[in-house]
Amino acid sequence: MAPKGIRAKFRLTRPIIQNMLVGFMLFCLPGIYVAITGLGAGGGQPSSLTVANNVNAILYAIFAVMSLGVGSLLNILTPKICLMIGAFGYPFYVGGLWFYDRTGNSALAYAAGVILGFSSAFLWTTASFISYAYPEEHRKGLYISMQWAIRSGGATTGALIAFGSNFHQTSAVGVSTPVYATYVAIQTCAMFIAFFFIINPRKVIRDDGTHLAVFSRPTLASEGLGVVKVFFDSRYLTLAIPMFCCEMALGLASSVNSRCFNLRTRTLNNVSFQAIQFVCPPLLTWILDNKHIKSRRNRGLIGILVMGANAIGACCGLLAWLSVNNIDSADSGFAWDWTDPQFGGLFVVYTMFGACFSGYQMATEWTLAATTNDPERLAKIAGMFKFWSSLGMFVSFIMAAQGVPYYGQTALQLSCYTIGVGCIIWILFKKVPQTNYFSEANVIVPTNVEEIARLDGKIEIGQLQGEQEKQQEEQGTPAKKANAQANQDSIERP
Repeated sequence: MAPKGIRAKFRLTRPIIQNMLVGFMLFCLPGIYVAITGLGAGGGQPSSLTVANNVNAILYAIFAVMSLGVGSLLNILTPKICLMIGAFGYPFYVGGLWFYDRTGNSALAYAAGVILGFSSAFLWTTASFISYAYPEEHRKGLYISMQWAIRSGGATTGALIAFGSNFHQTSAVGVSTPVYATYVAIQTCAMFIAFFFIINPRKVIRDDGTHLAVFSRPTLASEGLGVVKVFFDSRYLTLAIPMFCCEMALGLASSVNSRCFNLRTRTLNNVSFQAIQFVCPPLLTWILDNKHIKSRRNRGLIGILVMGANAIGACCGLLAWLSVNNIDSADSGFAWDWTDPQFGGLFVVYTMFGACFSGYQMATEWTLAATTNDPERLAKIAGMFKFWSSLGMFVSFIMAAQGVPYYGQTALQLSCYTIGVGCIIWILFKKVPQTNYFSEANVIVPTNVEEIARLDGKIEIGQLQGEQEKQQEEQGTPAKKANAQANQDSIERP
């Protein structure tokens, strides 16, 4: 049984506490990464934007390939080890950009991109796995939103640090040394969180005392085969386009921001991009986990329609702003300030892209998580999701690095967002049931769900005994004792 009382609210074995701790790691790591990416690698060298786009393209190419591998390794290595590996690359990445910004030597920045591509696959796949697998069905939106909100807290903090340090800087210069040093210090803290506080999924216990599932002892061969099966599952192939485009807002928006504005204005836009992500995920959670909307499909439908409309609106707004200001990616860089007339329109569009970056992605992740409750399968789904999303980012940064016109980049994203909405709607109505409980052999059903199903006559005594046997098995109790307990419970219940 799970412990009771105030201390129980903060026990490490509680699913939401584990999710929150991972959120704090995201605060320290990708939160700061997103903040510095939004600044265009500091902007202190003439080639800063080109180097930033090239480094990020390398990073996401490696990230994409590694994510599929991590999906097969996660169930073997455990989240603690994967998160520790994942934390290593981020301070190295910021250090590489710091060195480049001061010396003009890009070698370390490129090396840092390779290392971060490797390590971030471990971090993000594991973080997504925890937000998909640890919550009960009716709280999956909350868990995904929690990670997003805390991560955006880190990104907003990083953006505010840069904004405060450069408030009076009106020329196109790089980020200051104190800002870089602060970023590295914050990111280093994440490794300690992983080492001291992240536990094995087998030890995670819900508030009702039940475990998540009966975990097997997988082999590398079985996990690799499982990744292949998930990757070619028709449901997930259908969702490839929304997974592919769900993070692309960051690449395009940061490229436009870096080329068109001076540092203090870039930092202000960056603050807006991050701060909206405090607001958007909680609002989306209110839709996706809303107990007053009984149909899970309808909740998902409302969520993706809202975020799809925002994504399409952001792209159309950017196309209009580019046209009005006659801007193309091949143009030489500008250094507009927030006092210039060009600022207002992009500020609004940039904020919408921030909502798109979190909200469209969250709706996609929620749909993926709604297809199963099996933790071992969700580990592979998390890896597959990060493969597609990082592949989209790779394409985004490659287009920026190669000088593809902003009109073309924006049109591609607009097309993907629009098609992606249709793909998610189709999956919601064809492949997402009202519940996955009682249909997956190794998933342990929460006690309250089990009780409601029993009172409604939706499960039989044999199924009830099977659920109790799974819980006893995960607790290490022999099956014979589990059967006896199940029989006794069935006699005592009216």
